[in-house]
Amino acid sequence: MLPFEHVGLRYKGAKGRYWALFSEYIRRRDFERYGRCISCGKRISDWRELDAGHFIHAGGGGFALLFDERNVNGECKYDNAFNGAHLLLYRRGLDARYGAGTADALEERYRDAHFRGKTTKEWTKREYEVKIEELKAKLVEFNI
Repeated sequence: MLPFEHVGLRYKGAKGRYWALFSEYIRRRDFERYGRCISCGKRISDWRELDAGHFIHAGGGGFALLFDERNVNGECKYDNAFNGAHLLLYRRGLDARYGAGTADALEERYRDAHFRGKTTKEWTKREYEVKIEELKAKLVEFNI
């Protein structure tokens, strides 16, 4: 079974298939590179223990941040789902991982979309299909 063929996708159609692959890519990437939760720093023994957690949340970040590889990082299930204060730690993790000001830049992009009217169009079905193929190629590096 391919990773995107499971029941309970967050999104439908090509967007759902892309999210399933994107989520797996983020979790595998961060497990291989860092082996720990971006928020609390907890060591992880398997990529499946991570969630693909958003700094700017999926529902409010708009399309521009939904699939942004710096906005989405491997996060332990507790921090992603239950720890209301995890974003304070996530902020520090972002700046440590990608450089000072990363969290501020993501928040600025959020403000652009929500308060300044700058929007990013959602991809077409064809664009999703191209992106899916690109992600499949990236996942090859993890010997899938």
